[in-house]
Amino acid sequence: MSLTQASEGERLARTFAELAQNLWAEDSEESTLALVVKAAVDCVPGATAAGITMRHARGRVDTPVATADYIYAVDEAQYRLDEGPCVASVRSGEVQLANDLANDERWPRFGPEALRLGVAAMLSFRLFARDDTFGALNLYADRAHAFTDRSEVIGRIFASHAGVAIAATRQADHLREALETRATIGEALGILMERHHVTSDAAFTLLRQASQQRNVKLRDVAREVIYTGETPDG
Repeated sequence: MSLTQASEGERLARTFAELAQNLWAEDSEESTLALVVKAAVDCVPGATAAGITMRHARGRVDTPVATADYIYAVDEAQYRLDEGPCVASVRSGEVQLANDLANDERWPRFGPEALRLGVAAMLSFRLFARDDTFGALNLYADRAHAFTDRSEVIGRIFASHAGVAIAATRQADHLREALETRATIGEALGILMERHHVTSDAAFTLLRQASQQRNVKLRDVAREVIYTGETPDG
């Protein structure tokens, strides 16, 4: 191994160590996603922009964050046409390299759209935790053949770090939301119990009936009770 290779390896090791620390310091999914896309452009050779595709229930996908506004339009074209590196990466779990979208036969409709929007090459990696693919990290370049083998190697490592961090913050967000919901419902039950001199079960029945009849989440009905102090309609 040459001195140049050794110093490059040390630099990458420091970069990823710092990235890992920064990712774990974030306390919400939104802030973690924003850090991921910014750091991806800084770390992966050839990338001029980055975005994240997230997969939701029933196969719905969207782009919650990107480093440039035009990326949202690029991704929307992929979702609308149902083809492109983002879509393929989420579905297959495989790295998708499109180094010359003008001549890529895999996505004949998306290629011209990407070029029109200023993207000539793309590199997409799946985001996963425990073999569950929940999205893709997408890198974009404004010139063809911008991505190299080194881009793919570094991108794979980066995406692995990012996937674990995003999964952890999503789990934390869900837990935080569950605890907040439980506290909100508990406070609303207390108000109803005091006002109507009923048991907690009877108070919960009032909330549930209002939720079902109005097709509103139980948490939102509880918030209404806390705000107004009134019995929910239902």
